[in-house]
Amino acid sequence: MHCIPVLDIAAGGVVRAVRGERAAYRPLTSCLTQSTVPADVVAALRGHFASTIFYVADLDAIQQHGSNHAVIRALVAAHPDCEWWIDAGFDSPTQLAEWAHCPNVRCVIGSESLHSLHHYATLCAALPAAAAANSVLSLDRKGATRLGPADLWTTPARWPQHLIAMNLAKVGASEGPDFDYLHALRALAPNAALVAAGGARHAHDLARLRAQGIAALLLATALHDGSLCAADVLAQT
Repeated sequence: MHCIPVLDIAAGGVVRAVRGERAAYRPLTSCLTQSTVPADVVAALRGHFASTIFYVADLDAIQQHGSNHAVIRALVAAHPDCEWWIDAGFDSPTQLAEWAHCPNVRCVIGSESLHSLHHYATLCAALPAAAAANSVLSLDRKGATRLGPADLWTTPARWPQHLIAMNLAKVGASEGPDFDYLHALRALAPNAALVAAGGARHAHDLARLRAQGIAALLLATALHDGSLCAADVLAQT
């Protein structure tokens, strides 16, 4: 199971995401670094956890309040040996095209940014074959509320191989992963590579996710508050 550090970036800096209440997000506080500069946070995560895969959420782009494109471009260029999962609120082929030809980038399409199943199909069709095969769909919820077009949630045949079970209400809450949600997605897509997002607290959560066949886990809070150490993370890789 891959343990993937998350960088939530707003106004050029890394912030701490809590329960999807984006207006209340504050600059990151971390036991790994005193900095909120994305390049410094990446260096700290690589140094402590030997991370080679990162998930980057461009919160400004997702909320349609600008973007952090230049900052993220610099990270991707500075670490060509890393794989970058980028969620920038993609809602047009033009936006996707900026990343589609980067060999170390996976484009994450979030359901909360989609208007319809046709919209999702249009975005997928705009991707080159290799980028489409590597794309990731984040099926976003906030608590029990599904975000995005209803028909997307009921057509698993249209989903890619990699699926993120994103429950925003769990993010930064340290309440444990949403195992019920993961179980429901597994029933709909038994062969998918499922990615858990939100709530992981400690090594026991990681071990339980791995035992259930989860392919990857997105992590932030537990890394920065010291709840998980390098040995915990490496034990699940």
